[in-house]
Amino acid sequence: MPTACRWQEVGITTRKRDRPSVPADVPPPITIRRLRPGDDAVLSYLATHNAAFGTVDEREALHPLTEAETIAFLADDRTATFVAFAAEEPVGFVYTNELFRRHTALRHMCIYEIGVSERYRNQGVGQALLDAVGDHARTQGITQGFVITNASNPAAAHLYEAAGGVRTADDDVIFGFSWR
Repeated sequence: MPTACRWQEVGITTRKRDRPSVPADVPPPITIRRLRPGDDAVLSYLATHNAAFGTVDEREALHPLTEAETIAFLADDRTATFVAFAAEEPVGFVYTNELFRRHTALRHMCIYEIGVSERYRNQGVGQALLDAVGDHARTQGITQGFVITNASNPAAAHLYEAAGGVRTADDDVIFGFSWR
């Protein structure tokens, strides 16, 4: 929110010369919200602007979902995508899925993917996105969750540890499958 609006909200009258100057390189405040049906353009933006969010080896643009896939994705209550915005620009996101398990607790939260624009890294955006996931999980009655990352991605490991994540195994290996 612009500085002038903050003063207006609290009812303080100021003259222009009384306002502190804001350097041009100060980014706008960050807001985070969950994507819902109708947010098709934001979901498409995240795919086509993947280079802004990925690691060095994940810099290619991705193809957006089809219209039908987008509708299904955004309408699925067990899928939650939270996006961080600076003004109207998406600058970070986290994508989660509620998973059912056959033991312990039925419902777990899988943090599937997180990305923050390079310009906004190390400024608390990733932490704020993970906080949004935690808040969402609590409102859904979900008490456990997990995320998988690569040992070669220390920035991600640091983010997850700072957010309260605990590494539970040193020897996990992930296998990918393609059923075409």
